[in-house]
Amino acid sequence: MMSQETKAVAPRLYLDIDGCVCPFGRPDSGWGPATSASVFVDYGEDRTVTYDVVWAPALIEGLERLRAEFTVDLVWVTTWVEADAVRRFLVPQLGGLADARILPLLPGPRPSGETRGWWKAQRILEDQASNAGPFIWVDDGEVELHGWKVLGATIGTPSLMIPPHPMVGLRPDDLRAMRTWLETLASKPEQSSTAGIDVIKG
Repeated sequence: MMSQETKAVAPRLYLDIDGCVCPFGRPDSGWGPATSASVFVDYGEDRTVTYDVVWAPALIEGLERLRAEFTVDLVWVTTWVEADAVRRFLVPQLGGLADARILPLLPGPRPSGETRGWWKAQRILEDQASNAGPFIWVDDGEVELHGWKVLGATIGTPSLMIPPHPMVGLRPDDLRAMRTWLETLASKPEQSSTAGIDVIKG
């Protein structure tokens, strides 16, 4: 079991892109106007891809406020970390969420029976084993598939897990849930010590 010494560690936000920050449909209408862009990614070795993405500027602003107010350590856990595409190509388009860490893809083929994002839980557990601290994990698919694995290995570490609906991504209610959790963590850490999954369905 991992060390549960978390008091001196800033809360972490493990954040996915597709289906969370950039939904596969349109952002929740509660955010107001949406923005879209075609993001050109150069992976090297003559491999380039252009991705069409959409996001809500108000969501980016809301996440930035949480980072500033609660000293949140933003950590990208997304396939966009390949070739550091998230920080090199996507973040400049988003107009925020800079200066974040990334958890790299795991090398090698996908294990039999595992989903495409199987590596995310493993990387989060490695990050927690290296320096345990309270965390929020936002992922539209892997929280429901592998959240139990992360919870079981981080018992005693405050955590909040949110699986957004992939067609709309994070909603205003999700950020309100994050704020409430972070406020409780800051004021009464012992009341945030029970990990849980916040399932918000569309």
